[in-house]
Amino acid sequence: MKKSIIIFHFLALSLLGVRAQEGQHILKQGYTVDFFTKNLLEPAQWVPYPSIQQSEKWKALLPPKKYVSLIKSAESYIGYQWPVTRASVFLEFVQNGNRTRFEEISFSRRTALAALVVGELLENKGRFINDIVDGVWSICEESFWGVPAHLNYQKKGVGLADVTDPIVDLFAAETASLLAWVSYLTGEKLDKVSPLITERIYVEIDRRIFKVIEKDPQYRWMGYNRNKVDSSLSYEQRSFLQRRPNNWNPWISSNVLSSILLLEKNKTRRAAFVYKIFDILDNYIDPYPADGGCDEGPGYWGRAAASTFDCLDLVQMATKQSFNLLSNPLIKNMGEFIFKAYIGNGYYLNFADAGTKTNHSPMLIYRYGKAVQSQTMMEMGAYLAQEKNVDGNAPEAYSLLRKLPELYFAKELLVAPFQEPLVQDSWLPDIQVMVSRDQPASKKGLFLAAKAGHNQESHNHDDVGSFMIFKDGNPALIDVGAGTYTKDYGKSWVLSSAYHNLLPVINGEEQLTGRKYSASNVVYAHTGNEVVFKQDISKTYSENSGINKWERTFTHKKGKSIVIVDAYDCKMAPTTLMLPMMLVALPDVSKLGKLVIKTGDDSTLSIDYDAAIFTVEIETIPLQDAKIAKNWGNTLYRAQFIMKKPAKKGNYRFVIQ
Repeated sequence: MKKSIIIFHFLALSLLGVRAQEGQHILKQGYTVDFFTKNLLEPAQWVPYPSIQQSEKWKALLPPKKYVSLIKSAESYIGYQWPVTRASVFLEFVQNGNRTRFEEISFSRRTALAALVVGELLENKGRFINDIVDGVWSICEESFWGVPAHLNYQKKGVGLADVTDPIVDLFAAETASLLAWVSYLTGEKLDKVSPLITERIYVEIDRRIFKVIEKDPQYRWMGYNRNKVDSSLSYEQRSFLQRRPNNWNPWISSNVLSSILLLEKNKTRRAAFVYKIFDILDNYIDPYPADGGCDEGPGYWGRAAASTFDCLDLVQMATKQSFNLLSNPLIKNMGEFIFKAYIGNGYYLNFADAGTKTNHSPMLIYRYGKAVQSQTMMEMGAYLAQEKNVDGNAPEAYSLLRKLPELYFAKELLVAPFQEPLVQDSWLPDIQVMVSRDQPASKKGLFLAAKAGHNQESHNHDDVGSFMIFKDGNPALIDVGAGTYTKDYGKSWVLSSAYHNLLPVINGEEQLTGRKYSASNVVYAHTGNEVVFKQDISKTYSENSGINKWERTFTHKKGKSIVIVDAYDCKMAPTTLMLPMMLVALPDVSKLGKLVIKTGDDSTLSIDYDAAIFTVEIETIPLQDAKIAKNWGNTLYRAQFIMKKPAKKGNYRFVIQ
């Protein structure tokens, strides 16, 4: 049998690969305003899910335990005292950087309303209606549907909301979608209480969302300004403005789409608005990496690729399938990234600002996979549903856009074939991320993931050349991932290259943030049972660092070891040079030239290094950030490999087995 050989070589970070979709505008090809005028169903005609009058049908669709739990959840909000979003709490973000207290109040109101609506949908007895009315009215009375941290979009900046300058952020759009679904599902019952309730819903969404977008504000999340940047700005400013739009684009678009499709009765306006949203969404999809990789990290997949799916699925339903882009290869690649980034035991790659354990909806993965004909995605969604034992339902906060299909297809998911997605090898050439595990479809042995890329990804960490290693499905050398967002989060240690595996700190200097700070000479080769991944990370440091070359080579010899070799060349010998390793367990360093890490009850991982070149110091890092501690426990450890006598040029290796 011939050995398979796969080689990819990049002389620099290939813009051709990253921009493979540029100029295609796949959403608007053949889909004009006239198309939407002719094909979009009127709100009264569009019935995406059974109405509230069909509560028996809903009951039949759900596993009995799930039905009971949803009714109990709704009952817990009968007589709910809707918390007040006080100005003093609103101001906390600008005063001390805290954003969680306001968000807890705001999100809890919406969660309560969604639970009450689902209860009424399933039961149809009217006993939740009074509380639904209170919830709708109290949310409509809010000055701002978004969160204080996003007020930088208003002309007067952060602080309190300016009611004369409504802005569309993530949670304003989410709120609009929630209320639109409430109106769709319970509108007749609300009208019996007072027709002013559904009228108020439309008026508030119209003034806060529809009219704002129609004015064409060109928020940065819309992606219009990437090619309209003032050349007089500094490189850093231009580079920041020219970044591809992030998950805000499809996330907001999906919620605005559901609102317009459910509520807008003016046929001409509805068609023009859907086309406008697709124009915005095209700005996200057009420059998306052709390999489907989400450079924000798998933790954002649910609001990046999956929200793109929400948009396409909504309009496909609303046009009776006459609109369909779900067969496009890019859309499929975007979906399949989620299983390529899956490590095992619930862990995911968490390069960039992502958590290693995410809570993506099993149903969402299953439905996306079904729509793009990806058997592995369908099996993954079904596996996660079985694994979590949650009847195919994962927390989607208050999103009825996500909740309704989860309920509607719940029984189908629980009887679908399932399998944990353990891809042995994957190479994503556009975002320059590789994955390699010892055995196919098995967590046994070593798992390596490494990245090249650049240091201006959305939600960027300075992490070019970093990697993570698991053994038998358990973490050993990790990427710390995302912390809790605050006003000063950009200064957090978790973003620094000094806290990413083996990224050198040279004379105290770390990697820099920016598009030009990127890997070069990137090569990926897969030959038989060996994977080799090379890159030069020298350009991720400042020109004053004096680095001519810093070539890093990962070699994974399947079933044996992972070898990391660095060969460097500087203009002069560094004064100090330190290489960090982020560890989940306190290593045994009793034997010179070897670190031993416990990765399970009867499992260890050894890291061999040259004791003639390095001394090792172990730093204990207590985790005070609850978001990080949730993934890794209360403590992490940083092994600092300190070069004894840095030379002008040299090489060294680490052998992990």
